[in-house]
Amino acid sequence: MNLAGIRGRRTLAAMALLGALAAAVGCSGESEPSAESQISAVVGKSFEFMAARDWESVDSTQCSSMRSESPRVDESPFDDTLASLRLDGVENIVVNGDSATADTRHYSTEDPSRMMREDITLIKENGAWVVC
Repeated sequence: MNLAGIRGRRTLAAMALLGALAAAVGCSGESEPSAESQISAVVGKSFEFMAARDWESVDSTQCSSMRSESPRVDESPFDDTLASLRLDGVENIVVNGDSATADTRHYSTEDPSRMMREDITLIKENGAWVVC
């Protein structure tokens, strides 16, 4: 093989390597997750916090108009019900600017065979999606 052919192959190999590196950097996860994945995550966290009875953290997943004014000191009659809910899925997410709707599919640990659905509204507040 002649010298020009070897250089051409090396140049081609170097270009392929640079292209692969550029693609890896571009796909490295440094871009912001989609609104849909952020919404699914905040809804999931909300259910996790309810199961743990971490009401302060539940507040952090809700819009400012739904947050408690002061830390909870007394149990609510609904605490047991809320703590028993488990998320099975978030579906039909529709984003419209800084607001969105989604359907939750969830069940109670008291009767896991009875699946429930709820339509929820979310807004983007201070750069983060929250349940409203």
